[in-house]
Parts: sequence; structure tokens; C-alpha cells
Amino acid sequence: MTGMDAEPKRATPDGKRWWFYLAVFLLALAVRGVHLVAVHDSPLFATLVVDAREYDRWAQEIAAGNWLGREVFYQAPLYPYFLGVNYAILGHDLLAVRVVQIFLGSLACLFLALAGSRFFSFPVGIAAGVLLALYPVAIFFDTIIQKSALDLFLMTLLLFLVATLLHRPRWHGWLCSGLILGLFALTRENALVLLPVIGLWLWLHFRAEPVRTRLQWSALVLAGMTAILFPVGLRNRIVGGEFFITTSQFGPNLYMGNHAGANGQYIPLRWGRCTPEFERLDATELAEAALGRKVTPREVSRYWTGKVVEYVRENPGQWLLLMARKWLLTWNAAELVDAEDVDTYGEYSWLLRILNRVFHFGVLCPLAAFGLAVTWKQRDRLWVLYAIVLSVAASVAMFYVFARYRYPMVPVLMLFGAVAMVEGRRMLLQRDLRNALIGVSLALVIAVTVNLPLVPAASARATTEYNLGRALQEQGKLQEATSHYREALRWKPDFVQAHFNLATVLTATGDLPGAIEQYERSLQFRPDYADAHNNLAGLFDEAGRWDEAIAQYRQALQINPNQANVHYNLAGVLAGRGAFGEALTHYAEAVRLVPGYLEAHVNMAIVLDRQGKPEKATEHYLAALRIDPNSVETHYNFALSLTARGETAEAIRHYREVLRLRPDFAPAKGKLDSLLASERKTQATP
Repeated sequence: MTGMDAEPKRATPDGKRWWFYLAVFLLALAVRGVHLVAVHDSPLFATLVVDAREYDRWAQEIAAGNWLGREVFYQAPLYPYFLGVNYAILGHDLLAVRVVQIFLGSLACLFLALAGSRFFSFPVGIAAGVLLALYPVAIFFDTIIQKSALDLFLMTLLLFLVATLLHRPRWHGWLCSGLILGLFALTRENALVLLPVIGLWLWLHFRAEPVRTRLQWSALVLAGMTAILFPVGLRNRIVGGEFFITTSQFGPNLYMGNHAGANGQYIPLRWGRCTPEFERLDATELAEAALGRKVTPREVSRYWTGKVVEYVRENPGQWLLLMARKWLLTWNAAELVDAEDVDTYGEYSWLLRILNRVFHFGVLCPLAAFGLAVTWKQRDRLWVLYAIVLSVAASVAMFYVFARYRYPMVPVLMLFGAVAMVEGRRMLLQRDLRNALIGVSLALVIAVTVNLPLVPAASARATTEYNLGRALQEQGKLQEATSHYREALRWKPDFVQAHFNLATVLTATGDLPGAIEQYERSLQFRPDYADAHNNLAGLFDEAGRWDEAIAQYRQALQINPNQANVHYNLAGVLAGRGAFGEALTHYAEAVRLVPGYLEAHVNMAIVLDRQGKPEKATEHYLAALRIDPNSVETHYNFALSLTARGETAEAIRHYREVLRLRPDFAPAKGKLDSLLASERKTQATP
């Protein structure tokens, strides 16, 4: 036999070739260091967006001493704790974290090289390590604040352990595999699918071993996982009242990828609320609204899981088509992102830009297909690799697709890609055209399939620019935010949220015509955007275009009649136009929706006064004061109302309360002095 037809011998002289492995590690470290220097001064480096911002906030709490937390974990906790330990030791230094991550990423390349040597051959191992060292997505993930750096490290370490166990199944190897699986599940919950894969491999590949031996090995794997996950479950039980071995987000995440409007990508439960701070809140609030009661995290997850089961049962054909699309997206060349993308970073890093043009997922998959074809005769030994990559792919497609979710597949594909390079060279030299033709044919089919244009290439760039703009807007850097929003719209002109957020920035900077234009653009692409109608109405109101303001408020309420703030805003415009009856209707609705809506009670009282209904007005003034006894506005308006009615003593009491709360409130002092003078004059008159 020649090439990959034969099983590699165990006696790979690793001990004499460590300098090759060291070279792989140093190459990975060098290219990541070059990239890190290149992006250090970019706006991407210091501005944390979406998940990175949440991880950073959480990690700072941990570093400050809040190690236990307060709720059942909703997001995977390992990376925030990794960050927290770094912050506790090194301070809140994002550069230091990135240096630690590129060190781990370089170790991952070393582990993959060792795994490749044990699965295949020494040249394949070194080639796999070099490929991963130069893979642009790996370089990118190792240098951003994102848990994918840990995903890669843990997956390559697991592959190294599996490759080692393949030749020398020892008890400590099985125990370490369980520990790694447990840690992996705490950074990527779908890594739990690897437990049955490892378990099945243990029982089938080592079937020559006694049953007792395999039972002991299985127990060691489970013991390793339990040692990691049981304390997490116990922690969740203590702080949140329910036992979850990882997180409680299974149901909501499953629903986001499996419902009538799903397209295979992330769609938040409430449109426009695509950031981590809303995920748990929205999942809980919507479940509670549907069930009509308070719910626990487990009940939230079950509610959303139940909706998925209902959808699949009622629409099996539609769901199967959706699953087919998600499967294609999982294997597509496009790197679907929710926060930051490799192409935008490539604008600042020449190395990343060059590597990404020649070596991306759309190149890796055909390479891996060639490698799989030429090693097919070894499938009895290598099927564990097929099972690992397919189980990860299936677990991604079951939910929704992001590039970072499928990232753990990359090291396995790298192994077969390295085989393709080594064996492709051998076939050329030996003119093994028949086997080469089989591999090339499969690679071409895969190349066409994975490079189908399923997602617009510009979407990732637009997402990154939008997220940067949003983060800068929250920091008060409005001019910079404007620039990034406009850049997002250059890449994706129909980006509704970018139009909306740009409008809010332009409003804040005083460019009202520009803001109106952007709100109108957002509504052009999404006419049912209630918040855009409301904000646009506010600008029309400010510009004195009251009829247009009223029309926009009505549109917002037609879309969602349960918006108390919109009822309040519309009531204000109607009252200003003299439509007191309709204004009262909307103020009343605002109060019904939000009983503690102080401003609505006060304005309702003012309108009732104008209608000559002082008793009704008093009811709402008193209701407002029950909500906030220290409301200066309420005391002052109530005092004005009482003065107009001739209830001087009570008016004086409220004016005095205003001045107690705000001694510098000149209008109240003037009114009070006038009343007191009038009272003294009355008393002095015989």
C-alpha cells in the first residue's frame, strides 16, 4: 500500500522532531502578533460590541469579587470567568487578554499538529498545524474579545487526546477527555453532542477490550464531565432555584432558529432587540405574557421548546426546507456574523487581508473533501473524526447559524485539508491520476456547493460597522457613530436599524431634517417599525407639523396599540390642538397600560381642568402624588389648579411643598408670595 491507504505507524518520532512542532507554535504566535500590532490602533480594538461588551461587564463583576453571580446562567459562563481571572491578575487590560488568547491559539496549532501526526503521519500533522496557524478566521478570533478562542483551544486539545487514546488508551486520557468535554460545554453548549460521539467510539472502536474495561473508561469520561458540570448545576440551583448543568437558553435559542419566520440566521424574539441584554428579558416577558403568570427559567425554556414542537408538527415540509437551508448555511463559505467580521478587520491588517483572499472556509472545505476521499479506506479508524464534525454541524443547523458556532468544525477539516496537501503532492510525483481524479471530483462538487451565494457578502461588513456605531453612540461619540452608521448603509442600503440609529444620532446633534429623512428611509424598508413612526412623529411635532405628527402616532398605535408612551405623546399633540376629548382617551389608555405613569396622570389632570372638571382633575393629581409624593411638577400644577378654584389654603400648602423640594423654583415662589399677600390683605381689611 502507498500513501494514505495504509494505517500510519505509531512510531512517529515526535521526540526527535519537536523543533518542527515548536516552529508551528512560533509561526502561529508570530502571525497573530503581526495582526495584533496592525489592528491595535483601529477603532475595532478598543470598542467592545454586542457579546464582547457583555462578557467584559460580567468579567469585571467577577474580578471585583462577585464569583457566584445572582441568576441561573443564560449565556455560557466559561469565557467570562476566563476574562475575570485575567482581569483579577492582570487588571482590566484588553491587550493582555488578547496576548493570552494568541498564546492559547498558538498552542491550539501545536495540539492539532500533534493530533495530525497521530491520526495520519508526521508530515500531515505539521501541515495541519501550519494551515491552522495561517487560517485567517483563526487569527481573527484569537485577537477579539470572544469565546471562540477557547473553542479552538478546547477542540484541538480534545482531538489530541482522542488521537493519543487511539493508540494508547490510558485511564488518565479518558478522564482528561471528560474534563475537556465539560469545559467545552461551558463555552459552547452544543459541545454536549460530543459526549455520545466519544462514548460510541469508545465502545465500538475498542470492542476487543473487555466490557469491564470499557465500562471503567466510560465511567472516567463521565466522571471528568461531572467534575466540571455538577458544580455549575449546583451553583445554578443555589442562586436561581433550578438545576441546569450549563445554561437555561435552550428553548429560546431553538425557537429563534425554528419558527415560521426563520431563515437560518439569528432573528431576535422581538425585532430590533438583538443584543445580549435583551435576550433573557424578552424570552421571559413574552413567555409570561403568553402564560399569564410569572415563570421560572426552566418554564421559559419549555415554553419556547413547545412552540418549536408545535411549529414542526403543523409545518413539517416547511421545517424540512428550513433545515436544508440551515445545513447549507452551516457549510457555506460566508462567515455569518453577529458582531464583528474578518473582512472589516482586514481593512486594518494587511496580513489578514491577504490570507483571507486565498484561504477561507470556501477553500478549506474542498481541501478537506479531497483529504477525506483519499483516506476513505481508513474509515474504520477515522470515523470518529467524521462523527465529530458532523455532530457539531448538525447541532449548529438545529438552531441557527453563526460562523463562530461552526468554528469548532474547523480543526477537523484542517486535518483532512492537510492530508489533501501531503497526498496531493505524492499523487503528482507518483502520477497516481486515478485516485487524484476521485479526490478532485469530490472537491469540485463541494467547492461549488459551499461557495453558493446564499448570503450577500456585504452583510457582514454592514453588521460590524453598525455594531461599532452603536457602541460609539452609547459612549457619546456621536460624530464617530454617524460615520460608522453611514458606512454600514454604504454596504447595506436597506439596513433598517442603521437608518433608525443614524436618525437618533442626527436628532441628538440637531440635524432634524437629516433625522426625518433617515426615519422615513427606515420606514420605507420596514413600514411596521412602530418605534420609527413614534420618533418621526416626535420630530414632526417639534417642527410644528402637527397633522403629520398625529398621523405617525396613529400609525405606531395601529401596529402596536399597547405602547403607553405613544398614547401619551399623541395625547399631548391632540391636547395642543384643542382635541381634549380624544386626548383624554389616549391619556387614559396610557394610564391603563402603565398605572404608575406619573406624567400621564398629571397631563390628564391639566386637560380635565381645561374642560372644567376639577373633581376629576383632583383624582389624577392625587394619583400622581401617590406614585411620587416628591414630584415638583405635580405639586405645582395641582397648586395652580387649586388657585384657579379659589382653594387658597390647599394651594399654599402645595406651593410650599414645591419650594421645600426645589427652593430655587421662582414661579412657585412668585405664586406663593402673591397668595400670601392677598391673604394678608384680606385679613387686614375690616
